[in-house]
Amino acid sequence: MIRMSSILKQGTLKTLPLFLLLLASFSSTHASLVSALIFTLFVPGYIIVEYYFKDLNIQEKLLLYMLLSVLISTHLIYFLSLAFGYSQHTILIAFFILFAFLFLFFLRNTETAPRRSNLHLSSLKGVMLSSGIAFFAYFVLSKSVWVWRQGYIVLTGSNWQDTPMHYEIIESINNGNFPPQMPYYAGVDMFYHYFVDFHTAILEKAFGAFLPHLIVFTNAIFVFLFALSLYVLASYLKNERAGVYAVLLGTLGAGFSYSLFFSALSAGQFELTTNYAFEYGKFFTIPPIFDNLLQQRPQLMGLPTLTTSAYFFYKGSRSFSSSHSREGKREIALAGLLAGLLFPFHMLACFSAFLLFVLNFLKNHLSTRSESTRNYELYFLIFFVPLILPYLIPMFTGSSGGLIEPKPPWAFYFVKSEPFMFYLANLGLPFLLALACLFKKSVHPHSFFVYSWLFLMLALPNFVSFTPNVWDMYKFFHYAWVAIAVAGGCFLADITFTNISKSSRLRRGLVATTITLLLVFSVFSSGLVATWNLSTNYSCADIGEYETGLWVRAHTPERAVFLTWCSIHAPVSMIGGRLRVLGYVNWAYGHGSDIWERDKDVERAYKGNTSETLDIMQKYGVSYVYVGKEELRNAPECLKKFEDCKQLEKVYECPSGGNHIFKVGC
Repeated sequence: MIRMSSILKQGTLKTLPLFLLLLASFSSTHASLVSALIFTLFVPGYIIVEYYFKDLNIQEKLLLYMLLSVLISTHLIYFLSLAFGYSQHTILIAFFILFAFLFLFFLRNTETAPRRSNLHLSSLKGVMLSSGIAFFAYFVLSKSVWVWRQGYIVLTGSNWQDTPMHYEIIESINNGNFPPQMPYYAGVDMFYHYFVDFHTAILEKAFGAFLPHLIVFTNAIFVFLFALSLYVLASYLKNERAGVYAVLLGTLGAGFSYSLFFSALSAGQFELTTNYAFEYGKFFTIPPIFDNLLQQRPQLMGLPTLTTSAYFFYKGSRSFSSSHSREGKREIALAGLLAGLLFPFHMLACFSAFLLFVLNFLKNHLSTRSESTRNYELYFLIFFVPLILPYLIPMFTGSSGGLIEPKPPWAFYFVKSEPFMFYLANLGLPFLLALACLFKKSVHPHSFFVYSWLFLMLALPNFVSFTPNVWDMYKFFHYAWVAIAVAGGCFLADITFTNISKSSRLRRGLVATTITLLLVFSVFSSGLVATWNLSTNYSCADIGEYETGLWVRAHTPERAVFLTWCSIHAPVSMIGGRLRVLGYVNWAYGHGSDIWERDKDVERAYKGNTSETLDIMQKYGVSYVYVGKEELRNAPECLKKFEDCKQLEKVYECPSGGNHIFKVGC
């Protein structure tokens, strides 16, 4: 009885501060936000890792703490919200459930832990380097995402990265759109992998106010996780030096598109705001990975989770050749758990993780290992399959279509001629280093794991395209980039250590200079990405549009459907959180919807006669009509038509007179 009382006392003391923070969350928005950060970025992963994987090193643990916490907390809140509704109270219920598990964990783990040596900076190289990359990304984002400049808001250049779409998803979810319809395609359920945005929405919902800068913070967190996953993988395959190089190549490496910079500079045509390391539909049409790390939010979660899942599957399957078969089983199960939970965060990354499992399972199956050992690798499927079914079945039984629609290969659309030169130029020095690693055998005995990954992901888009928007198949090149970075990092580590201790000072200097130059010209294009973002002045909303969006949040019903032009920026959805008949056409089209009829209807609603306009409003259940810059630019006469229509009542006009909202009468 005394021991039980002591255990209970220890568990209470360890968790009391967190319990008090949760209680404070009911009355303090700041306490609620801190709770959300702790429970969605640390607690669930901490419980699992310290219970099942406590022998991992600190960098592996930190990676898993955060990855598993994001994955698990988002799923938990999603299913609780399906049952009880999405609200601040549901989020806090989820946190109390996780708190209960944490309390039970401390009750069951009261033994005095063996004394461990203090952590040294040398054991945290990966964390420190990954933090540096994340701070760099944060700096760029903080100067280019939702930045006020002289009466307007800057938002990442021309926005091919779809940042405004992610704001629409986040804000609409937090304004009643749950289970979510596509906010840019009202009336159709969301099949897009939106859970990264849902995770950010949870943080904002916990705070209870509009926090557009959360994207800056969460994006930087995911960049950190990707960098750390690269370090962990490359360090396991080679050494820590390879891990450092892999992080630099994997996060900042890019192709030879910096040749555009030198060409423009020599011609006197270089401008920071126009010269860019990416040309859609032209020669340099594979975007640098750092560009995606800044803005492509699903990819931000897809890349680190794919890398970590593949790492633990490979590490676990190799454990059977040693005495660590129990740890191997757990690591393979963990790989399946990570890949399965990834599905609603990024379907293509989840699919890629499954492909890597199949490839390595088949290779191992054909080896000389025993039958009992091979069966352990199926632990991956035991955890993977049940987790994806709740999302996979509705996706293919629904009426909105899905991703699978075979089309001609990616190369058919985007590689005009000379495919060898195209890929060499777009993948650049890191790809050449990865090929050099193949001949030098710098990743031996892991060559099959690395190069099957690399060549499978490079080959897949060139054999078939199955994304609604064919260009989205480029993401597989970024999955190949993980293997390219690891192989290139291992090669650089090899040439660094080749007889370096016995070499002359001159030779050591030449090696250091060579590696420095290789790294500089591997990451130069990402420097252009950063300067382009930092210098951008592209407006997503002026002060009148911002105030219009806030008015919409305060004075229109949740899930109200707005008719707007098919524009990238619309304050009624990006700030107001309401639904649109049709937003920017490539968004819904890229997510599998047949947008062409709606596209024509929206144009007719603004340009046609009053009768056509009213019929279209009724067809899509429109409650409000918005007239702003894009609407007036594309249909200059629409404002007068709406003002003269008896079935429409003007309910808002911003002080500058540039934005108007009409309510559809009964």
